[in-house]
Parts: sequence; C-alpha cells; structure tokens
Amino acid sequence: IPDVPVTQDIVTGAFYYNYSADDWSKKYTFTPELGTYSALEGRTMDQHRKWADQAGLNFFIFNWNGSASGDQLLNSFIEGRNSQVQMVINYNAAHLAASNSSPLTGAKLNTLIAEFKTLATTHFTKDYYYKIEGKPVVLFSPLNLSANASSSINFADVIPAIRQAMHDMGIALYIIGNVNAGWLPPQRYSTAIKTMDAVDLNDWSTNNYDRSVFFPSYSDMNWKNWTDSTSKWNVDFVPCIFPGFDDKAMTPGSKLYTIERSESFYRAYCNVAKRNMGTKRIVLINSWNNFQMGTPMEPAKEYGTMYLDLTKTQFKTGN
Repeated sequence: IPDVPVTQDIVTGAFYYNYSADDWSKKYTFTPELGTYSALEGRTMDQHRKWADQAGLNFFIFNWNGSASGDQLLNSFIEGRNSQVQMVINYNAAHLAASNSSPLTGAKLNTLIAEFKTLATTHFTKDYYYKIEGKPVVLFSPLNLSANASSSINFADVIPAIRQAMHDMGIALYIIGNVNAGWLPPQRYSTAIKTMDAVDLNDWSTNNYDRSVFFPSYSDMNWKNWTDSTSKWNVDFVPCIFPGFDDKAMTPGSKLYTIERSESFYRAYCNVAKRNMGTKRIVLINSWNNFQMGTPMEPAKEYGTMYLDLTKTQFKTGN
C-alpha cells in the first residue's frame, strides 16, 4: 500500500462506546489509562475530549436508541465542554422494533420523526454538533437488515420522510447509512444506500485466513469496489478503519482472526482509507474505546498515545 500524502485535512470521527460497571465486569483487551471509568463522570469525558483534540478528531459518534442512557451520554459530552471535538449521533432504529409484519410505518414512523425533531432542536442546531457545509451529520443504523426483518424498513419512504420533517424545520441533514458488517458487496443494499448521502461499513473483522494475513490489500480491493459503485449512485463511500482487532478475551474460541495492532499496520490501513474515501473526505475509526473488541485508539498502558498521534499525522496537515 503506497503512502498517500495529506495536502488537505481529512475529516475524522470515532465511534464512542458507553461503559458502565456491567461492561467493565466483562473481559476486555488492553488496560485503559483511566482505569475502569464511567463516561458519565465529568473528569472522564473531559480527558477524552482533550485526547480527541490531540488526535485531531473532528467528532465522536454516539449511539442513540431512544433510551435515557443515550441522552445521559450526550449530556456528559456537552457539559463543561472546552475542546474542538464535536458530536455526531448514530440513530439506531432497532428500538422501534420494526419487523416484516409490523414495518416502520404509521405510528412507528411518527415516533421516528418525533425523535428526529427532538434531536434536531436539542442537538443538531448547536455549535458542538458537527456539520458538513452547514448540514448536521447523522448516521442511520442499520442498513443491513436481518433476513427476518428484510422488509421492515422501506428506506425509499423513511429517509425522504426524515428529510422532509427536517426541511420543515429549516434543516438539511447529511445522512451516512451505517452497515454494521464488512466484506459485503454494495449491490446487496443498493436500494437503501441510494437514499443516503454516504455509506460506511464499521466492522471489518474476518474469519477468512487470507484476508487476515493480507488485510490492508484485501481491504483496498474491497473498498475500490465500493467507491466505484457508490460514486455511480452519487453516494460517498466513507472508509472505517481500526488500529487492530482482538475479540478473544471477550469471546474465547472466537473464529474471527486477531488483527495485530502495530504502527506499520495502522499506517497502511490509514493509507487504504485515504485511497478510497469519497468526495467529502471523511474517514471513521471503530473505535475510540471498544476494549471488548480490541479496537480502541483511546490511550492504554500497553501503547500510550501512539494511535492518537498516528491518527493526527495520517489525516491532518502541518504535522
């Protein structure tokens, strides 16, 4: 993978996971510098924001599924904020319990629209919320519906309904469709993807030996297919990378191959992302702090701030 020089800053965001005492009671990989923290504590979020600035991150991606805990995490990020890093919400429609027999229409769609209106008033219009060309960025999950819910969401109806509701409030969204599994052809989800402004796949773990050994090269070929296909649909492809992957602590006997983290691997993976990003020049990182999956860039005792510094040098100018 050739080195891709950065002549213009690249937008970067990282998926943020909310850890509670129950989460830390599960086995995990690496030792967080902050110990077994709660993200709802002001000192924790303050340090995370400072580290995000050190990495040159433009935003954290916070999962939102209609629960009180999701709102608490957003409020924790906002409170006492004194940093450059901003917020992006990943709206997860799973809490609406849409199914083939009870699709996302009628009352369920009304609930979704009402939630978007509340998020718009509470967050989308604020200065701490990340925007592209004045458009608040929102992730919508998932695009890859399970087989038993394949017709639970008609994206051709739902996404325009969201856009219209936001338009009525004077807001134009930039929507990134989130596929939470990798190594899939874009044509499988073309109907949903074509309703989005952009699309990302956030999980590139693999049970294929060849992919694990030649991981950056296989990713490069796969992402080239995605960029070629989605660009024809006027949809941006947003690469999503990780510093490494290791779920063996969390799932003993897992058939997913460990992707060993190292400076050379992360540099190569960053360059794969730069070779395949869309016109808006966005790269996502999964994750900021998923210690169960061994993907965190958040500082840990085993590697310090290495991945903060690498992220900034790989995606920002003037380093």
